[in-house]
Amino acid sequence: MESNTKDLAASEKMDLQLERSHSMADAERVATKNTDAVELAHLGYKDELQRRFSLPSLLGLCICLMGTWEACSASIAAALTSGGLPCLWYNFILSFLFTLAIGASLAEIASIYPTSGGQYHWVTALSPERGRKTASWMTGWISIGGQVVLLASAGFYSSFMVQGLISLSNPSYHAERWHATLIYIGILIYCALLNIIGEKVLPTANFISGALHIFGFLAVLIALGVTSKKNTSEYVFTTTFNNTNWSDGVAWIVGMISSIYPFLGYDGACHMAEELPHPRRNVPLAMIGSIVINGAMGVGYVTMLLFSAGSLERILATPYRLPFIQIYYDATHSVVGTTFMVLVSALTAIAAAAAGMTSASRTLWAFARDDATPFHSWIGHIQPRLKIPANAVLVVFVLDLLLGLLYLVNPTASNAILSMSATGMYLSYLMPVVCMLVWGRSKLQPSDYGPFKLGKVLGIFLNLAAIIWMAVSIIFSLFPGSLPVTPENMNYSVAVMSGWIILGAVHFAFVGRKKFKMPVVAASVVEGMHAK
Repeated sequence: MESNTKDLAASEKMDLQLERSHSMADAERVATKNTDAVELAHLGYKDELQRRFSLPSLLGLCICLMGTWEACSASIAAALTSGGLPCLWYNFILSFLFTLAIGASLAEIASIYPTSGGQYHWVTALSPERGRKTASWMTGWISIGGQVVLLASAGFYSSFMVQGLISLSNPSYHAERWHATLIYIGILIYCALLNIIGEKVLPTANFISGALHIFGFLAVLIALGVTSKKNTSEYVFTTTFNNTNWSDGVAWIVGMISSIYPFLGYDGACHMAEELPHPRRNVPLAMIGSIVINGAMGVGYVTMLLFSAGSLERILATPYRLPFIQIYYDATHSVVGTTFMVLVSALTAIAAAAAGMTSASRTLWAFARDDATPFHSWIGHIQPRLKIPANAVLVVFVLDLLLGLLYLVNPTASNAILSMSATGMYLSYLMPVVCMLVWGRSKLQPSDYGPFKLGKVLGIFLNLAAIIWMAVSIIFSLFPGSLPVTPENMNYSVAVMSGWIILGAVHFAFVGRKKFKMPVVAASVVEGMHAK
């Protein structure tokens, strides 16, 4: 009897300890949520979104949104025709280094000002009063356009990979544009459903996709290393090839798009700032972490891919839609093996499209929340049961659907979408970095900075490096891929991006200027965030 009494007492004591432990954990979660809500309130916004994401799941989202080694696989043609294998390798290294400079510059700002609006909020916070409203609005508009196009590029490349695999297994198959468009639309529908109906599993899906991205990389790297006949170091690093009619120097820079494109999308972390705890710390970690992880994997993959590439003329003349599929097949001599290897890239590209829709919809929602878009009340609505901007997701879906129809009309639209991704995203990155360098560093006090701080000397150096790289990249991403310029090889990104900007400028001039409510950016607000 005494033994039973002791056991009962011990059991009750253990239950009490567990209850206290759970209570403390719940209290900590509530305290974290309240702190994040207070910081967001200091920035002028209500805490409307549910904080479902953690640092690992956000890192998975950014890693998949970038999908560096898979994106490089899909986009190598521009570099190979502009300078051969060395053009891809050396430009990739340069792009990795300068992307670190851009990412660090943006991460420092995100640590000060963590909201879903991202770039356009930062421009508002850092720019001078004169012209602030116009600069902020145009940055937001360009950022949305760039993210919508980046999403479209992931969807298109996924559909091209599927067509390439069909051609591989059925040599009589003729890849039609409307086939690719239907596959693309199917991918968009999946992304929209995942972002609306499957919103609870979205963080887990991003984490799983990140794991596929990493383990798939190892599997492909080992397969190429074991099965392929290797090129010589001279062929990989010094033998150039220019099939563009541009001078060698210009062609080399035009081919840089193949190395810029794989390093886009890490800003997705800042657009999820209102959906994870401790965003001032976790957003910069996710941005820099995704660049470092993807960059390191990308260098290893590009090196192995180029040593395994075989004849340049053969891979450029591939019947399998994308040159990297030819490289895989020539290495393995197996339809089944090639199919599995390409499927890793295709599935990750689809995951990137889903992550891109998440990021773009949050930016659009934040923009509408500031009354900056047409139909802002409807677009800025949060679905009360799901706690997500479902209407913004639908708008992004429709915009990307229209881009798909553009490809159906003109096949060169797919090349323009690649250039527009780089142009749009880099323009949205460029403006806050310029504002930080020119005005922010002299305006901000040491106490205003968040946990991620570059310091004055390193900050100025990285800001300058980022600005120079982005300016050069934007200019040359608008060049046609080859000469002479014809309707078939024209880079229509100039026309499409100009149309998007002009459309936005007209709306802003007649409607947006009056309605747009700039984010709260007074110095006292920034000080209030960090005076804890």
